[in-house]
Amino acid sequence: CNLPRNKQVTCGGPGAKPQSCLAHGCCVDEETLHCYYPMDTCTADGHFVFAVYRTANKPEVDPATLVVSGNKSCLPVICTPEFAIFKFPVAGCGTYIFVIAETTIYVAEVQSLIRRKLQMFGQITRDSPFRLQVECRYSKGSLTSTGYLVMNVSPPPASISSGQLGVSLRIAKDESYTSFYPYSQVPVILLLGKEVYLELQLVNPPEPNVVLLVHYCIAYPRRSMNTWVLIYEG
Repeated sequence: CNLPRNKQVTCGGPGAKPQSCLAHGCCVDEETLHCYYPMDTCTADGHFVFAVYRTANKPEVDPATLVVSGNKSCLPVICTPEFAIFKFPVAGCGTYIFVIAETTIYVAEVQSLIRRKLQMFGQITRDSPFRLQVECRYSKGSLTSTGYLVMNVSPPPASISSGQLGVSLRIAKDESYTSFYPYSQVPVILLLGKEVYLELQLVNPPEPNVVLLVHYCIAYPRRSMNTWVLIYEG
């Protein structure tokens, strides 16, 4: 709740009482009694509230170019040259929704709009592609939630230098895991119900005893609310 006033997104209606504000999981400015949302959280009233900073990517991202993927009308509620703050309902702005056991998970993506200039022989841009994935989880019968940000930018070249840890995901052609689809054939189109053989492994772990734990894995088309759970609880 220790937010400067230029990052405070109003919570509740005008003139909300401090007691009511705190009861809804929001924050109160001690000087102005202004009620505002905490930052980088999934709220009790079902909203994403998070900030994306200019320095969140290399090269730096322009906050003014950021929108929610799938709904370009979902813009930041606060935007400065240094950061953009988003606030939108967890079930709005084209979010993906899926349920695992008694937990409902909402996934949204923020992307940068690429500004291009038309030239005689093509197009030119100085913008770098940027994507940020945001996830909120709500347990059944409870408004208590956990949420975290996941960077989802284009992967850098594989690193084999000492101390660097990488993760590799490959799709095998059958259960023998001896032949894999090349990157030139990804995405792979498969019939619904057909088994998918995935191999996830650590690349150049700094210690031989390092292990990778996978809690769940999902697959979904970009323009659909349907979701397939590939792995649940490992």
